[in-house]
Amino acid sequence: MYSYDYFSTLYISQKLGDDGANGLAPASDSEGNGPLSSLERALELVSELRRSGVERPLTLSLVDDYYLTSPLTINEKLLTVESFGTQKRIIGGIRVEGWVRGEFNGVPCLCATLPQKEGGWDLTDLYVNGERAKVTRYPKTGRLKIAECEDPKAEGAMSIFDHSSTWFKLIPEDVAELGDLTGATINYFHYWVDEHSPIDHYDKESGKIYMKYRSRFTSSAVYDGKDAAAIHYYLTGVASAFGARGEWHFDKKSSTVYYIPENDDVTPESIEAFVPTLDSLIHVEGEDVKLRGLELTCTKGNYASSLLYASELEKYPERPLLFASDIQSVCGAPGAIIFENASRCSVDGCYIHGVGIHGIEIGKSCDHIRIEGNHICDICAGGIKIEGGTALDEPSQRTHDCVIRKNHIHAIGKRYLAGCGVFIMDASDCEIAENEIHDTEYSGISVGWVWGYADSATYGNIIRGNHIYDIGKGNLSDMGGIYLLGKQRGTVVAENRIHGIRRRTYGAWGIYLDEGSSYVTVERNAVYDTEAESLHLHYGSHDTVRNNIFYSEKAPCIAVTKPEEHYQVNFECNLLITKGEPIFFGKESSPEICFGRNLIWDMTRPCPQAKRDKLFNFFDFPLDLNSNVIADPKFPNIEGGDFTLAPDSPAFKLGFTPLPEKTAKG
Repeated sequence: MYSYDYFSTLYISQKLGDDGANGLAPASDSEGNGPLSSLERALELVSELRRSGVERPLTLSLVDDYYLTSPLTINEKLLTVESFGTQKRIIGGIRVEGWVRGEFNGVPCLCATLPQKEGGWDLTDLYVNGERAKVTRYPKTGRLKIAECEDPKAEGAMSIFDHSSTWFKLIPEDVAELGDLTGATINYFHYWVDEHSPIDHYDKESGKIYMKYRSRFTSSAVYDGKDAAAIHYYLTGVASAFGARGEWHFDKKSSTVYYIPENDDVTPESIEAFVPTLDSLIHVEGEDVKLRGLELTCTKGNYASSLLYASELEKYPERPLLFASDIQSVCGAPGAIIFENASRCSVDGCYIHGVGIHGIEIGKSCDHIRIEGNHICDICAGGIKIEGGTALDEPSQRTHDCVIRKNHIHAIGKRYLAGCGVFIMDASDCEIAENEIHDTEYSGISVGWVWGYADSATYGNIIRGNHIYDIGKGNLSDMGGIYLLGKQRGTVVAENRIHGIRRRTYGAWGIYLDEGSSYVTVERNAVYDTEAESLHLHYGSHDTVRNNIFYSEKAPCIAVTKPEEHYQVNFECNLLITKGEPIFFGKESSPEICFGRNLIWDMTRPCPQAKRDKLFNFFDFPLDLNSNVIADPKFPNIEGGDFTLAPDSPAFKLGFTPLPEKTAKG
């Protein structure tokens, strides 16, 4: 029999292992060596070895797929969890067995009955052959309007944050064919959030639908095409809406899952289906813990926000509340993999998919966490979330020096649209570099969590060399490819390629420096194909924007929308190119917005223009042309997104430095 003195790897096989084995071989042999059957026993054995004086790095190697019955907590040191051979799955749910052909509501489908469970099943998702099945939806495409909602002005609301709704009045004929709506979910978009609430009950006589969760923001039934508060909704979980390919429905009374295959190749014999039973997969609270080469999948996707902000605490002091959304970016929701009180840990080369709510969460008191080379997709909300300690006077809770590098993050916001590719709140000295982020409903990268000029625990972060594209799908507003918020001394946004930003009613910026963004350097980026400005400074102080290429066909290149009396921003040595749009947009001219040595070019007219919002008039660009130049930058294929410069480009005379090839050409 093998000795622990000579080996550093413990093997786990849930199918063929035995927790009475020594764990020192991937398969049982005649000498008594063999795999363990549970990760829990493997972690116990690691603790025993540590107590006996074994201090070297150890590895837990999964021989086959592993089903978790509860989240796995790792509070060890110097430990790697990885796959043995090909990539193995860690699954936070159960496999659905016993599929047969049947029908539901007269619709032919596949069906399977789950085993009896005390209290019944609370299912949020079904994963079929590696893909998330579609929830029943009404209407199948598009959204519906409401007829009426609570009047915020009647209750003295002063802003969108001061009033929330508990009911909407629907247009009766829109839902007349659906029958009972109790237990279904209403989903609706406004501003920069999407809200989700189970329906408490529907009063057919009045047309009012009452929600279990309050809306976070003020709602409106005014539809003029510009009102970001106007509610556009759809319903999910309605039994009578079951009927499209790829849809599933769960009947709680009979504990039966119904599914309409995407194609005829999916049969009772070929289907592999899972339902999630856990909210998260792995909690890491140790040091030097590595998750490597794993497939991590299948967690529950239901979330309601219990976060209360100052105005809400004052308005609702006596009872806890659940809201239908967070204030921004699904900020309070957990991840499938969670780090807290952890140091020098990593997730490397993993495939994370089919989870809710975020893929990875780095929480309080973490440092030097590395998330690198992972494929993260099909996520209910956001890809990676970092949430450090919020109190500046509690440095022990702060999170810092984390690296998020070379990850492919896409197909996120599957249920909670406001999830970001990478989201950092209250963390410093982190690097977000060389990631590919696309196919999102909201911002690609969001960093910062203090509105205005209050002191912030978010600073010194580097956002470098990311490719961010296809952001926003016309459902939410107020977003950016890269979004910053608050004072962020030392934060640098550099060498990113950003394009394809879309919106609902307003705000689809490439780089968005929102309220109070200060002490930020934005340099060597290429931004194009955005519905709003390539760069927007809402308001801030002492920012530098230099050596960027901003090309805009749908809006001005740059905007500063709230002039202030202090020094705001310096635009230096940028290439600002439009195709018939103004170069600059501002509420009014401000001496605290400075331009120097920029190259300006309108592809449709000899003299570029700017637009002043206060008077809604155009005027010739009011720059000192002794330092700023109107000239063709000489790109070989600007409309194709190629921003390499010809050798004789006039940009070089201004001191412009060519962008890295991946930034300039993609």
